[in-house]
Amino acid sequence: MQLTTIPMSDDPIIPEINHQNEEDAEENNVEETANNRDLLNTASSKNTKLLSRSSSPSPRPSSTGPPDRALNQKFHIAALTGNLSVLQELLTKARLPIDCRDRENSTALLLSCARGHYSCAEYLLANGADPNARRITGASPLYFASSYHHTRIVELLLNKYKAIVDLSTFDGSTPLHVACEHGFTDIVQLLINSQANVNAKMNDGTTSIMLACQNGHSSIVQSIVSTGQCNVNMQRLDGVTALFLVVQHGHETIFDYLIANVENIKETIDLAREDGATPTFKACQKGYDSLVNKLLKFKPNLELLRNGESVSRSNFLGQRIRSDLIESN
Repeated sequence: MQLTTIPMSDDPIIPEINHQNEEDAEENNVEETANNRDLLNTASSKNTKLLSRSSSPSPRPSSTGPPDRALNQKFHIAALTGNLSVLQELLTKARLPIDCRDRENSTALLLSCARGHYSCAEYLLANGADPNARRITGASPLYFASSYHHTRIVELLLNKYKAIVDLSTFDGSTPLHVACEHGFTDIVQLLINSQANVNAKMNDGTTSIMLACQNGHSSIVQSIVSTGQCNVNMQRLDGVTALFLVVQHGHETIFDYLIANVENIKETIDLAREDGATPTFKACQKGYDSLVNKLLKFKPNLELLRNGESVSRSNFLGQRIRSDLIESN
């Protein structure tokens, strides 16, 4: 998704990044948002207050007076559009505070990282920009660089400026979460190499491997499991597990990998979502014949579920699966 460039007279806008876990549309009426993220409205306001800092470009100058709003906007637009010469001029001649904020609490570094302007990000960091500055949503430069697959900036932030690898947004989403969601294998590996917590949970209990499983990113699932630190059996607040998401979305290759490589994954075969649905129920409901046959080998629960349904009645799409279920009994 490309960020929007707006006129110099307005505040920069950069996208809000949300993580919504996909469920069956017919069950929960939730629309996917991975490719349709809302833009925050950051239009100018007379009541906007920007962070006051001194004229010194050092990392933490003391405040000497109110900032020049027009210069701050010019500074942020330069960061957003990758105009390095304007950034340099404003820092050296106008001596703007390097971490001055817009109304969304964004710094120039946050904007450059979101847009992937490496030279601007490098310059700002070298001149004392805070690598862990956070927007009003909690998003950091590393979070934005990870969100938009700006690998060189991720490397710069992690390796040279030691950005906090697990700094999360206020919904609990870390850079590893968003990289796993989008399938950015190289960035996932960089974050893992920097000791990212592979078991970090969002506010709703979502883990990184859940997002990779949900979206079918097999190589990322393998990378996370190979750390030897991932608890694949963790559940979201609604009871959903990584295995449930794999089955729900029909990712059979990932299913085979988890069964073969995660010793205790079989313990989640009968773990149900809060409405009572199990992986086997979901596979039957979706008509995933091959997955049902594989699940039946582990003798899953075929009795009446908490939601009043039963596995043997759930597959109205395939007569063959019903026959397999009856035979397994």
